[in-house]
Amino acid sequence: MTAQRQEHTMSVARQLGLQAPEGELYLQACSRWNRWVAQDPVLGVGVDLPGLRAWALDAAPPRANEVLLALARLGAPDGGGDRTATGALLWVLMPGAVRVAARLASFSEQVDELVAAQLWISARTLAWSKGVRVAPTVLRNTRREVLRDLGITTTCAQRERPTHDLDLLAGPSGEGTCPAAVDRLHGLLGQARQAGVVTPEECHVLLALSEHACTRAISYGRAGLLSRASTARVAADRGMSHTTVVRRAHRALEALRATYAPQGVST
Repeated sequence: MTAQRQEHTMSVARQLGLQAPEGELYLQACSRWNRWVAQDPVLGVGVDLPGLRAWALDAAPPRANEVLLALARLGAPDGGGDRTATGALLWVLMPGAVRVAARLASFSEQVDELVAAQLWISARTLAWSKGVRVAPTVLRNTRREVLRDLGITTTCAQRERPTHDLDLLAGPSGEGTCPAAVDRLHGLLGQARQAGVVTPEECHVLLALSEHACTRAISYGRAGLLSRASTARVAADRGMSHTTVVRRAHRALEALRATYAPQGVST
């Protein structure tokens, strides 16, 4: 993690009392976890709250979303009304909130406070009863409302959209990207990671590259993924060398092609 992302992590989490291991809301959520599991068996995934983020990364996306929906319902005013459950949900989503804050940091020195406030509102007002995809919906709504608070148009800040990194538990963010393509890639990589075809870090790199390629409408390199602009941006965002990003992307693409091309899946 870069120094900038570490700074945003501590700031956004502290605004909400969700910094581990001493944040007040974080500790309250940890203490209530077993009670919630007893109330809703969907939450019985074999880990306590501190392990939930890692569990969700390894779980099948639909199963992970079931758990996030359960937390959203428990915390919603029209559900369980337990604000601590909203804190638990946002602790899981914190890497995504941090990425939103980091991408918008150039627009305001108060961006962490704005992101924390809108993140809370977005989680509490989520339409959980519609079975929405929790992570991308909460993060997309947070970003949109922060931009509105700052008086920034979407076109002006188009480059600042949240990443589709797996560690956000998020899918495509819409408005100006190519959501169908990223959705397919997200699903394929989830399957490939479960099967051991690619590593988690290779998934992260490919998803970050796909977001940048979609946003910039780059049309060269493997589907635009390996353009110099895309690889340089991802290297900077992830604190890696350019060579490492390219090497991981090449290895993952070759592994995906070797595994799925015979099945008629284009990579």
